[in-house]
Amino acid sequence: MIIDAHAHCDVRFGWIHTPEVLFGIMAEGGIDKACITGLADIPGDDDEAYPRFVAALRSDPERIAAGYLRINPWYGNRARDLFIRSVREDGIRGLKLHPTTIILPPNAPAVIEFVRLAGELRVPVLFHSGDEPNALPLQIGKCAEACPDTDIIMGHMGGTFFWEDALRVAQKYPNVYLEPSGNPLPDIIQKAVRAVGAERVVFGTDMPAIHPKVERYKLDHAGLTPDQKELVCSRNIARLMGLKLNSNR
Repeated sequence: MIIDAHAHCDVRFGWIHTPEVLFGIMAEGGIDKACITGLADIPGDDDEAYPRFVAALRSDPERIAAGYLRINPWYGNRARDLFIRSVREDGIRGLKLHPTTIILPPNAPAVIEFVRLAGELRVPVLFHSGDEPNALPLQIGKCAEACPDTDIIMGHMGGTFFWEDALRVAQKYPNVYLEPSGNPLPDIIQKAVRAVGAERVVFGTDMPAIHPKVERYKLDHAGLTPDQKELVCSRNIARLMGLKLNSNR
């Protein structure tokens, strides 16, 4: 089974990525289930963003396994109350933070407050990371240090130029998991597994920005053992998100 730990399902910024479109891409790329996030930082300028996301999350529980609520910490208590409600009442299983669009680095006090809250609610945090000044792995490392009880997934694993920093951060902080979508190195998954073990690497695609066939190619050429591949493809994200997996073992 392959569970995509980093997928998008929303209609915004010219993307028309409804659940039906997502399912088509998943079928093309051999993805069984997806953990989704939206494209809007919530709360914000789109009052329909939250109900739209919840509707997408509930559209097909067999294929959409879980969701991360994409939060804007600038909204303070309003954002905090919404996040708590989303987890306790609406079935959200994760928090997404995009430091570039919220214009806050991962180690900002307002961001750390929400990451700690995610730990209290026992859900993981998916951070966008990459080459932008507000999204660097070392900044995420400072956040991980301040929030040792929160599981943090480093989306894109530092991007094209900062993947080595991402490895160093994950080696230093055991609550950091690596998700290498978008990195062009064909052996990046292998590098991640060698650095921190297969138990802390998750497979993601960032679809629709990246077609899952691209990420599947990297996965299939990573030289993983069957047990390692099972951890990366499904068991790690299932554990983080509290998902039940059918198993013959």
